[in-house]
Amino acid sequence: MIRSRGGVLRRFLVPFVATALFATACGGGGDEGGGNAGGGDGGGSVTELTAIIPFPSGISFYPLFVAQERGYFGDDISVNVEVAEGTAASLQQVLTGQAEMCLCSPGPVLQAVAEGEGLVSVYTLYQSDVFALVTEAGEPIENVEELRGQTIGVDAREAGAESWLVPLLSAQGLEAGEDYEITAVGSGATPIAAFERDEIAAYAAAYVDVAVMELRGFETERVDVPGSEVFFDATVWMREDFVEDNPEVVEAVGRGLAMASAWGMENPEGVLEITGQQFAEEVSDMDFALALVEETEALWELPESAEGQWGYSDPDRVQALIDALVAQGYLEEPVDPGVFTNEFVEAFNDFEESDL
Repeated sequence: MIRSRGGVLRRFLVPFVATALFATACGGGGDEGGGNAGGGDGGGSVTELTAIIPFPSGISFYPLFVAQERGYFGDDISVNVEVAEGTAASLQQVLTGQAEMCLCSPGPVLQAVAEGEGLVSVYTLYQSDVFALVTEAGEPIENVEELRGQTIGVDAREAGAESWLVPLLSAQGLEAGEDYEITAVGSGATPIAAFERDEIAAYAAAYVDVAVMELRGFETERVDVPGSEVFFDATVWMREDFVEDNPEVVEAVGRGLAMASAWGMENPEGVLEITGQQFAEEVSDMDFALALVEETEALWELPESAEGQWGYSDPDRVQALIDALVAQGYLEEPVDPGVFTNEFVEAFNDFEESDL
């Protein structure tokens, strides 16, 4: 069952800005009452957990829904998924004990860790950056220096794509408002029109928005933005005390997500059948939905260092991300990279293909 915290269900083509590494939105509220993590031992009782996602999309976070539907969390665990308005609001539900976990971007969580909050990332889902800077196909930009004097489109001002782009370009000596301009052009068909009217030279967007443009027949080319390669996105965050007190629950949750990911990779139609129960509008155009599943799964591709293990967090990429956030001024000083743990990864992947 899914409920919405802090807002009504929005249209499914909501950009990934809610999960931006530099998202500053906060708040959330809504109905209260997280899970009860204490009832899973003995007596046939079921441990009820609450997981928060930062925007309403079944496809983007389908392992949660598939694992629950197909019983991959096990007989003793049930996971309710709730929606918050962005990463900061999702994290707040965990910090206040109203939820046991959130799928959040690292940036805002690392800020909270730097401020003394005890949080642990136990499972990395999105192994790659979700944002991109693109141009119209046939008009490539070989170097970001070519953006000097140009206008870059974003879906909305002061949202995720802009927050991702500005510090990266700043690190390359390009300052917004001085060396280039940013303008809001929306998403869907409107950035296409902006390109066609020569109003923008490039468009910074989440992969969902780029996929929409491509599926509308507008071909794009990606601009290499130095520094962006170190970014990865949504991971499963839990309170440190919860992880210490409930290691078997953590293992069961991660194993369920891993099994759901493995099953989903081979059964995209099955994924949509499951997620469509909660997000019918996402599957109204099946061709688009299947393409979006493929785009989403591409961002989950495991690094070589993972050795095929779902949920693995690459230590080198973690350190590179922390270093980048410090260099860009997002973090005042480095945080302990150990907040991204691989302690449970072996247990997460302790299943056979026949178990699926």
